[in-house]
Amino acid sequence: MSQTLLRSAPKQFLDCASWKESISSAFVPLEVSALHPGRFRSSVADDELAWLRVSELHTSAQRVSRSRLQANQSESAGYKVTLQLSGRSEIRQASRRALLAPGEWGVYDTTRPYEVDVDDNAHFLVMQVPGRQVQAWEPYMQNAVARVFSARQGCGRMAMDLLRVALGEHAHLSESAARDAANAVMQMMGLDISERAGGRADQEQAGLRQAQLRRVQQHILENLHDPELSPAMAAAALRVSRRYLYNLFAQASTTPADFILSARLERCRDMLCDAAQAARQIGDIAFRYGFSDAARFSHAFRRRYGVSPSEYRRRAVENATGR
Repeated sequence: MSQTLLRSAPKQFLDCASWKESISSAFVPLEVSALHPGRFRSSVADDELAWLRVSELHTSAQRVSRSRLQANQSESAGYKVTLQLSGRSEIRQASRRALLAPGEWGVYDTTRPYEVDVDDNAHFLVMQVPGRQVQAWEPYMQNAVARVFSARQGCGRMAMDLLRVALGEHAHLSESAARDAANAVMQMMGLDISERAGGRADQEQAGLRQAQLRRVQQHILENLHDPELSPAMAAAALRVSRRYLYNLFAQASTTPADFILSARLERCRDMLCDAAQAARQIGDIAFRYGFSDAARFSHAFRRRYGVSPSEYRRRAVENATGR
């Protein structure tokens, strides 16, 4: 196999089982199957550019996959970027296929199932990209995964050229310079992603954001009883950043916190109007929908509806009985 580009010495593997264990530990839990087990040979070298972890792989023919169960166990959003140096790889995700030739790159989401088929004598770089570092990518990722991007021209070439230079000069870079270089690489890649995946799919992206908003709203409505419910919890459930979550709710001219409070107050108001709940203590109603402090509930209710919860209930009873 050819010499690696990274500074670290590559680790060599002659059997698929130990290879699977190694890359599952280095990346995320994966399934690996060798197409020709009797002549399996692969190697990996690792390096870091500030927060960006880069691995260089030489492999024999194999299939790498991440199951739905493995993807669902992801603790945080993240992406992998593959830059093909020689040989070919095929990425499959979101009902799309990206066949990468040398000088091309693709991205895939580690929180969703995927498959990657690799040819014999393939040589490629893999970047592990934490979602929190590339929040600007999020609106485009539904359309960006499993697509082919060029590293031979435009923003893609600028990104990959900078990556190679920065990795080669890493020993001479300060911590802040390395971090700035990693950020610059991601910014160039983000421009490529937004131009390719965003420019042609604005309507689809708007529909996706609406669907995501409905999904997180439904999650909130189903968990109003939890006093710990918060924007951070909702973002984690949707596997997006808090910033992206706030952008979703901005479409509806509100914020996640205001939506949670409004939904809780509406549920409490409905129970106060329900004759079948007349014997239930107001504090119990508040606690049922996630308020942990009766005084705070009463204050929030009065601000929203102009009267106290007890007065609102009294008027509702009078209206219902015609008194």
